[in-house]
Amino acid sequence: MSGEGRSIHYLDLEQELLLPEIGLQLLQNYGEQIKRWGWICSSHVQCSGPFTKNLNLLKKQSCRIDLLAVPCILGINLTDKDLLEYLEQLADTDGTSTLPPSVIHVLNFKACRGAIMFGDALLPSECSLIVEELKKTSLCFQCAHGRPTTAPLVNTVELHKHLAKLETSAESRSEAWHGLQRHIPSLERARERLSSAKRFHNG
Repeated sequence: MSGEGRSIHYLDLEQELLLPEIGLQLLQNYGEQIKRWGWICSSHVQCSGPFTKNLNLLKKQSCRIDLLAVPCILGINLTDKDLLEYLEQLADTDGTSTLPPSVIHVLNFKACRGAIMFGDALLPSECSLIVEELKKTSLCFQCAHGRPTTAPLVNTVELHKHLAKLETSAESRSEAWHGLQRHIPSLERARERLSSAKRFHNG
C-alpha cells in the first residue's frame, strides 16, 4: 500500500511505552519494516544477546521506548496498541507478514462504509458501471468481510442447451410420422375436431 492513502503522523507529545526485552528485540529485528509503515520509535536501552525464543522466557527486563510517530491510513491514525499487535504478528510469522492487522481493519472498515447501501438511489448508468467494475475484481461475489453478495440462480449455459433441445424436439414433432402429425392448438383445429366428432356420432 502506498501513495496518498498512507502517511506518517508525528505525535504532538512523545508517547512512552514499556516493553519486555522481547519487544525491544522485535523492534530491532524488524525495525525497517516497522518504520516503513510509519511507526517511528527511539529506545533508551540496548538489550544484549541475539533473539531466541528460549532466552525470551528467561528475560524479564522492561525496556522503555518513545513513540514519535504513527502511520496514518486513509485518514485514520494508528496507535501504540496497533504497533504491539504488529510486533506479535511479525514474531508469529518470522517477519514474513506483509500488512499489519490494523491496516487490514482500516481497509475493511473504509470499504464497508464507502459501499452502496440498501435504499441508495442509483441511475441505470451507475448500475452498469458498478457491474463492469465489479468484473475486474478478484473476489466479486463477496464483500470486504467475506460475506456473499450474490447467489447463483440458474446455469445459463445449461439453460440454453435445454431450450435448444426443446426447440429441436418441437420441430421434429411437427413433421408427419406414419401419416400422423402434431397440430398446434387453435380455434380452427378445435372446430375441425368438433365437426369430425359430430359426423362420427351421426353416422
